[in-house]
Amino acid sequence: MSDRQILLLLLLCCFLPACGGLKLIDVPKSTAALQLTESQKQAIQPKLALISDIVEDYNFEKKQLEAEYQVFRSGIRQQQFDRYPGSYFDPGRRRELTAFREEARKFMRQRELFLREIEKLVKEITAELTAMQRDKLAELKMPELIIPMMLRQDAYGALRYIPSHPLGGTNIF
Repeated sequence: MSDRQILLLLLLCCFLPACGGLKLIDVPKSTAALQLTESQKQAIQPKLALISDIVEDYNFEKKQLEAEYQVFRSGIRQQQFDRYPGSYFDPGRRRELTAFREEARKFMRQRELFLREIEKLVKEITAELTAMQRDKLAELKMPELIIPMMLRQDAYGALRYIPSHPLGGTNIF
């Protein structure tokens, strides 16, 4: 192989992962990839549009929750001057924390409902496809409802309490 061919191959390898593949919620591209007939298009395209709307609604609610979290966190970081020295949470802060936790729980319940609805719609779409189209559907990237970073569990949280661990505290022994 010449240097030019190797360079072209490396360049191609760099751009392939960036493409990301076809997404199911991209209605025009996904219908073209599935090679739907006109009758299938009439039945499937509204369902694909509904899935796209669900993902859009989820992303909107996720951004709202992230904004509420930032407002809540900015309130915590402010210095609290009250008559009890060292008290981090006053009753007002506790109410705000409880309200935010309830909003986060509602958000996660709504996420589960969205996931069930998407799963139901994908099953309905799959039922109307031929075997070859089902194989192509399996290759499409399904929509993901990513949990916001603030609501994810910390996988390394327990390591904070190990004094000599690099992710933990300082060795006080």
